[in-house]
Amino acid sequence: MKIYLTRHSETKWNVKKINQGILDSQLTEDGIKMAKDLSLIKSNFNKVFSSDLQRAITSAKIIAPESEIIKTKLLREIDVGSWSGKNLERIKIEDKDLYEKYFYNPGQYQRKDGESLWDLMERVKNFFEEFIIGKSYEDVLIVTHGVTLCGILNYIEGIDVNNFWDNRVRRNASYNIIDYKNGEFNIIKKAPKNNRSTI
Repeated sequence: MKIYLTRHSETKWNVKKINQGILDSQLTEDGIKMAKDLSLIKSNFNKVFSSDLQRAITSAKIIAPESEIIKTKLLREIDVGSWSGKNLERIKIEDKDLYEKYFYNPGQYQRKDGESLWDLMERVKNFFEEFIIGKSYEDVLIVTHGVTLCGILNYIEGIDVNNFWDNRVRRNASYNIIDYKNGEFNIIKKAPKNNRSTI
C-alpha cells in the first residue's frame, strides 16, 4: 500500500497566521490552485480519507474529484480550545506558560478546553488501527491538518510525545508518501517544512 498524506490547502486564516484548531476558514484562491496542482501529480486513489473539517474535505474533493471521501473526526486538527482564532504571538503573551509547554515540553501540555498531544496521538493510533492496518488497498489519500500530520509521522517513526516537534508542520497541499507492506511502514518522502507559525 502506498499512502499519500497531505495537509489541507492554504486557508484565509493560514495567510493571516491565525490558529484554526477545530474551527474552520475557507480556502484561498491560491489554496484552490494548490489542490488542483496536487491532483495533477496524483488523483487516482483506491481510498480517500479526510478530516471532517471543511478545509480538509474541500481540499480532498479538489485533489480526488472522482473518489468517495470517507470523513472521520480521527483526522481532525488538534483542539486548542481558547487558542483558536488567535495568532501565536498573541498566545505567547497571553498564555505564556501553556505556550512554552506546548512547544518546549509537549508531554506536559494539558488543557481543560481542548486536547493534549497525548490525546491527538491516541486519535492517530485509532485511525490507523481502524482504517489502514491489515488492509490491502493499493493507493490511499489522507487529507488532514498540520499538527495531526506531525502526529501521523511520529506514529509511523515511533517518536514519543515528549519529542513531538521532531517532526515539524509540513506545507499545505504537498504529498508525504508512505509505504505500508507486510505490517511495516516506511516513509518514502516528507513534504517541505511549513514557513508559517499556525496551528
